Amino acid sequence: MNDHLSVETPEQIDINFQQAGIGSRFYAALIDFLLLLLIALVGYYVNERFISELGDVLGKWLSALGGVLVFALNWGYYIVFEIATNGQSLGKRVLGLRVIKEGGYPISFADSAIRNLVRIADFLPLFYGVGLLVMLLNKNWQRLGDLAAGTLVIKTVRAELTLPQAGSYSVSPQELMYDAWIQPALVTEAETRTICEYLTRRAKLSEGRRAALASAIGSPIVEKMGGSGSISYDKFLEEVYTLKMLCSENKNVKTDQSITNE
Repeated sequence: MNDHLSVETPEQIDINFQQAGIGSRFYAALIDFLLLLLIALVGYYVNERFISELGDVLGKWLSALGGVLVFALNWGYYIVFEIATNGQSLGKRVLGLRVIKEGGYPISFADSAIRNLVRIADFLPLFYGVGLLVMLLNKNWQRLGDLAAGTLVIKTVRAELTLPQAGSYSVSPQELMYDAWIQPALVTEAETRTICEYLTRRAKLSEGRRAALASAIGSPIVEKMGGSGSISYDKFLEEVYTLKMLCSENKNVKTDQSITNE
């Protein structure tokens, strides 16, 4: 089974992803399961050690509230993490995996909610038995939740981006926000052409498509540079391109000076 996936966006940018295999997804799920189990055991201990001693009425009310919180945690954990960290639960982050839409875009709240509400069916009869069977029967290793939400799980290390010949693009002088951790040397030529293509075409995109495409292009670059916090991917791509071009110009100037000196 081929573990590479090529997605062409409506903007004619082909993005190649490496799909996450069953093994890495299993270990990611195991990490998440053990974390939730630990939280549940702590909650049980607190209930038995402290809450049950508060009296019949208050103790029962707090125990019931604790049960609701445990249920909400089990099903809300994945949704909160996937939305807050751009498609990664803790287990997926440790294993270097990410959930995306089939079109290559980041998932929305509705996508995450659907794929995780169906998780109970995937989990049957024991620890993703149904989910494993369904993954083995489809070429993209999607469980029932993925099929219902139209999502894929990929490895965060992305393959080369293939796109049409990019034209020139210049960024006007601006106040840089991310230059403290942007590392132009880490940006490949393919990624530079992709950014240039995006910056050239973004004016023709709707606000939603523009934000989604900027995130799809910028997220892997942010990750390998070690960036964090709330990021405007549109502005981030501008700054990456600007700094990349400045580095290229400085390199060319030094080369010319070296030739002149010789």
